[in-house]
Amino acid sequence: MWKEFLSSIGIGNAKVDTIVHNPSVKTGEKIKGEVQIRGGVSAQVIDEILLLLYVQYREDKEDSDFTHHVKELSETRLEKIGTIQAGEERKIPFSIEIDKDHPKTDSKYETFLRTTLMVSQAIDPKDEDTIDVK
Repeated sequence: MWKEFLSSIGIGNAKVDTIVHNPSVKTGEKIKGEVQIRGGVSAQVIDEILLLLYVQYREDKEDSDFTHHVKELSETRLEKIGTIQAGEERKIPFSIEIDKDHPKTDSKYETFLRTTLMVSQAIDPKDEDTIDVK
């Protein structure tokens, strides 16, 4: 029971690492990769994996004190993951299409992929990867 409690507050919980096979893509292409999950010190139920594609851009607005803004562009849910046992390693493939009108990476625009393991009654492990859009 002690291990389950520690996992629920983020100590010894499952870890996530997203491996993007093609971190440099053209608009209209697909980002392909796999989400690697490593179980922590106790079994945990993973409700789903959430992959969010964001663009961070620089823009000066009169009504804002901030020059960097983040906008969510797409959401992909990988469901039916189930229970990850203590120490278990699992790889789940994914594919996300980049829209043809997606902003290209430059000094004003940056794209990143945020992966979140949705874990019941626990702190959700996260990972972020930069995507170079050409």
